[in-house]
Amino acid sequence: MKRRDVIIARVFFSDSTNSKVRPAIVLSDDEYNASDYLLVSAITSASDDYTLLISGKDANCQLEEGSGARFDGIVKLHKKQVVRGIGRITPEFYSKLVERIIYVLK
Repeated sequence: MKRRDVIIARVFFSDSTNSKVRPAIVLSDDEYNASDYLLVSAITSASDDYTLLISGKDANCQLEEGSGARFDGIVKLHKKQVVRGIGRITPEFYSKLVERIIYVLK
């Protein structure tokens, strides 16, 4: 897996009791990704103030219309949770997503 890959993964809810298979964007760099883990931003169809909408020009894969990347919670996934890769987001979208993550952290 590489930074900017869109993957399908089993993501656990914050209470860690249940999980859902959903798309996510790999945020971590190649050095981090060489470990057993990835840092990702979950993709959701539930839009709010902490979701960056993904348009057709932002990714080279099919996502549900109205999907967006969460920028208020970075998730650490074990690579065993990854089902498969489905595409990539553009460098421009990745930059916007990182800017929003940094904004929330400031």
